[in-house]
Amino acid sequence: MTTLMLLPDGMRRWSQANGVSLDDGYAAMGDKIVEFMDWAREEGVTTLYITASSAANHSRPQPAVTTFMNAFTDVVRRVHDSCAFDFSGSLELVSAPHLAELEELREKSAKDTGFTLHYILGMSLTHEVIGIFNRLNGKIPELTEEILARHAYVPAQVDHLIRTGGATRMSSFFPLMSPYAELHFSPCLFPDMTRADFDAALADLKGRERRFGGYPH
Repeated sequence: MTTLMLLPDGMRRWSQANGVSLDDGYAAMGDKIVEFMDWAREEGVTTLYITASSAANHSRPQPAVTTFMNAFTDVVRRVHDSCAFDFSGSLELVSAPHLAELEELREKSAKDTGFTLHYILGMSLTHEVIGIFNRLNGKIPELTEEILARHAYVPAQVDHLIRTGGATRMSSFFPLMSPYAELHFSPCLFPDMTRADFDAALADLKGRERRFGGYPH
């Protein structure tokens, strides 16, 4: 396993269950992401994609948007000197100050470590496809899979995806160019995730026979 996508979910419910503020809930998320990165590295993951927000998340009240953007940005402040960092998505939805700091952290990140943390911000299949069409309309004779991949939020194939929080749906978080991604839905709220939960998710994902539309071998 070299690529893994994480959809961390459950911070609001975790905050309510623990009687703390949403800011504290997202701070706990940040601590868990740093821990999760270490687990992923130990298992040979070289690129960890994190779905930091959906396009719909950015329509929440501004204080709530600021809370999750501050938390995700703080993670990169903490780890950028030990990994490469990159980001993509519907970046027009991200505030200018957050975008500027993420760009600065990307430039400063340790690009030769062999491990990349990649955020997708404002994730949405419809935003993604519409954005690609609007950028390329009238500029290419026809759209090919190769051109589509070059402009996708996540151009590489994502093999495995873990969503926490108990929901068994993808909402708008599915990577466009990964139709055969294997999905694991964990019942735990993300700040509560343990190494045992992570190991169980990987065992489930790695134990599957991947067919890519063909017959089993």
